[in-house]
Amino acid sequence: MHAKEIALITIVFTSLMILGLPKLELQTDLKKELPQDIPVIKLDDAIGYKFGDTDVFLIVIEVDKKSKVENGVEDIRDPRVIELVRDLHNLLAKERKVSRVTSFAPFFPKTHSSISEVQRDLELSPQAKNFFNKFYTTTVIMVYTQASASEREVKEIVTTVNDDIASVAIPPGIKVSLTGNAILRTTLMEYLVSDATKTIAIASLIILFLLLLLYKIRGALIFFPILLGLIWTIGTMGWLAIPLSIATVGVGTMIIGLGVEYAVFIVSRYTEEREKGKSQLDSLRIVIPAIGSAVIGSGTTTIAGFLALLFAVMPMIQHLGITLALGIFYCLIAALIANPAFIIIVEDIKTKGG
Repeated sequence: MHAKEIALITIVFTSLMILGLPKLELQTDLKKELPQDIPVIKLDDAIGYKFGDTDVFLIVIEVDKKSKVENGVEDIRDPRVIELVRDLHNLLAKERKVSRVTSFAPFFPKTHSSISEVQRDLELSPQAKNFFNKFYTTTVIMVYTQASASEREVKEIVTTVNDDIASVAIPPGIKVSLTGNAILRTTLMEYLVSDATKTIAIASLIILFLLLLLYKIRGALIFFPILLGLIWTIGTMGWLAIPLSIATVGVGTMIIGLGVEYAVFIVSRYTEEREKGKSQLDSLRIVIPAIGSAVIGSGTTTIAGFLALLFAVMPMIQHLGITLALGIFYCLIAALIANPAFIIIVEDIKTKGG
């Protein structure tokens, strides 16, 4: 038997997959997960290429109605707000990753001393009114950047904009917020990843608890290949640049739920043979051909079903199929090859210690 060699290869491969975990990227742009050869998508891409395709970040500047500060702003046309918007507009326009900034600032190039002066200039520039709400409590600065930015780029842009906001004087009674489609996409994905992480942890704990309850210490040996399959799958996604999207964010829990039965069959049957007095080698010779063939048959049909998703038009569905097929394949390998090796090593350690 080559238990130690298999265990060493498993450890090395697992370490390699762990190195792939930081390479896993989030795909927050739904447009990139759509089929690119559909006429509507092609036309949209062509228009974006010719006329400029941008993401818009919105800086919302509004009167804070809950604020009770002395001398606070009550009208967004306050000269202090005009100066704030003008300074922020000029700062943002100089940023390398910002392609264009739109606000009322160009309509008010000079300094004002009162709201009445602002009102007078506003009457002379009717277009500027489009940047105010009808109650004059809110205005918006629109920051245009290159469209379809990655999650990392979105975070960099958000950091840049927030730094610029922090560097200007914000009058008392004014609240400044940042939003936009790119931020909404990134925030949504962060919540999805957070939820997926929680569900994986909860599912793992519940399954491990049930395995320990039903199989005692053997439950840990049953859970081990599930953990390996999960690490290998996510690591491979990182190495192969398969993004974590809305479709693939929940694959971890699916793999745990689908992969647990393979290890249960192998460990349970192996334990039965050992309890009959058979040696480690004889037990494996019985288990692998008998249970192994059934497990391989079950796993192969499941993998084939998931690979059928490759015929889908949507790339996100294709990624889901590849990821789930990989996950089941890895769970099979872990249950049939890696797990028996570690079972033997654990038994040998117990024998020497006992």
